[in-house]
Amino acid sequence: MTLASPLWLLALLLVPAFAFLGRRIRSSDGARMDSMVTAAMFERIGRRFPPRVETLRSAFLLTGAVFLVLALARPQWGIVRERVERTGVDVALVLDTSLSMSVEDVSPNRFFLARQSLSALMSRLAGDRFSLVAFEGEAYPLVPLTLDADAVALFLETLEPGFVPTPGSNLLSGIEAGIATFVDPSRVNRVIVLVSDGEDLEDSLEAAAAAAKKAGVIIHTVGVGSAQGGPVPDTDSSGARNGYKLENGEPVISRLNSENLIRLAQATGGKFTQATSNNMSLPVTASAIEAMENKQTASEFSFRKKERFQIPLALSFLSFLIALFAPVLMQRARLKRAPLAAAVLLLLANAVQADVKDEILARPSRETNKGLKAWETGDAAQALAAFEKARAARPDSAVTRFNEAVAQAKAGKGPEAIETFTALSREKNDLGFESHYNLGNALLGAQQLPGAVAAYRDALRLRPDDARARRNLEIALRQLQQKKKDQEKDKDKKDQKDDQKDKEQQKKQPSQSDEKKEPQKTQKERENERFQKETGMSKDRAMQLLKALEQNEKTEQKKKLEAERAKRRKGKDW
Repeated sequence: MTLASPLWLLALLLVPAFAFLGRRIRSSDGARMDSMVTAAMFERIGRRFPPRVETLRSAFLLTGAVFLVLALARPQWGIVRERVERTGVDVALVLDTSLSMSVEDVSPNRFFLARQSLSALMSRLAGDRFSLVAFEGEAYPLVPLTLDADAVALFLETLEPGFVPTPGSNLLSGIEAGIATFVDPSRVNRVIVLVSDGEDLEDSLEAAAAAAKKAGVIIHTVGVGSAQGGPVPDTDSSGARNGYKLENGEPVISRLNSENLIRLAQATGGKFTQATSNNMSLPVTASAIEAMENKQTASEFSFRKKERFQIPLALSFLSFLIALFAPVLMQRARLKRAPLAAAVLLLLANAVQADVKDEILARPSRETNKGLKAWETGDAAQALAAFEKARAARPDSAVTRFNEAVAQAKAGKGPEAIETFTALSREKNDLGFESHYNLGNALLGAQQLPGAVAAYRDALRLRPDDARARRNLEIALRQLQQKKKDQEKDKDKKDQKDDQKDKEQQKKQPSQSDEKKEPQKTQKERENERFQKETGMSKDRAMQLLKALEQNEKTEQKKKLEAERAKRRKGKDW
């Protein structure tokens, strides 16, 4: 058992003080009453309870106070498994990595400021999904939409100016790549945060705004740099700085073009803000995204400890009730004790909302808690034993059966786990995705690859955005493909052995006539003859020609690609 608010236990120190104070007050009041009214007279004008009844009444009052403090401390035990709905906005972070972002007109430079601003923005928008795109002359999607902000931050830290092979600055390519990361066009609340110095060498501003409007995407722009600008650094082939970019013999000066960014934001209903050393958290952008109506983006299960404050709270209420009415009722002879006890028990049953099934059915929640603790320590056998007890206490519960199946798979009991997961996947419960996904894992471990592929596909139908199921499905498909290749190789080897046996048997057979017999042809030789007859050339010759054509095609494609790159590099590359 744990306490969510243990500091409330300090209030228990006040209980003895209240007991002492109450005793002093009752003694003082009794002494004053005895000095004023005789005992015989007091029986006629009032009611005085016997000392033992007063002591019992005080005990119940103090007991109620103790239970009230325990209820405020919020005792917790047992495990509750519940579905958690995650809400948020899909945000594509589009970062300009052109060489002009290395200008040092802001401290320490534009690119450092841009990275820090995006990191701060992700920290504030916890719970949203993020993707990351780097662009220059072309755009490169680096991270798809994910709830794992740490993964996006990891890629963000690796970026540097000049990261994209194609130099330049093309806002349209960055916006289109950002839109492409929103894989589900039916989702609402899709946002692009464009961080750039605003230079657009392709004059694609209008096209970028039109593409965002068509897709229903809002663009918030963040400008980095200053109006005065600064020279664009130049680097050699090794990446070391060797001066500044020159144009007509003069250093190239790059300035923040806030007008382009403002126009782009206004055209799509977004906000423009300028990142500075004192404003790296982007409060305007963050507030605009937070103000959007949230939507459901993911659904998952979580475990938490069950609140049990209702038990001490009900006992506290019952103690106060007994202290208030029991002394009066005890003096009434006509009140039967049995109805009183029944009423008290009924009141307690209605007040206490504890899980009675847990008490009757061998405490399955307690066994589940033990199993989870053993699972966290890596003791699969102990976890399985605890989950089996919980399942035996509550056999109709999908949760207990699911936990038992997970432990069975971990403990090496694959067939039993597969049987349980299969049954759960066919039932209507809240564990549909988890059952199909874990069934796929169990089948994959048992090398039942077709079944694993089918299970992962069923899981993705229920939750298409789950990265784990997609990755495992890809692994299962690759293993299935490799298994088919291995089977084909084994079949070819078997055919070769059979052909070799036929040849050896033919050599061992004596000649029956003086006439020369044509040796028996293998299956491969017969296929080659049939292929040559149909095409006019041998199969080996055809394969050589095909490989030559493929090589020529690759060479031509490479030449075209180099020519296109050379053509792009003739212009501005910053």
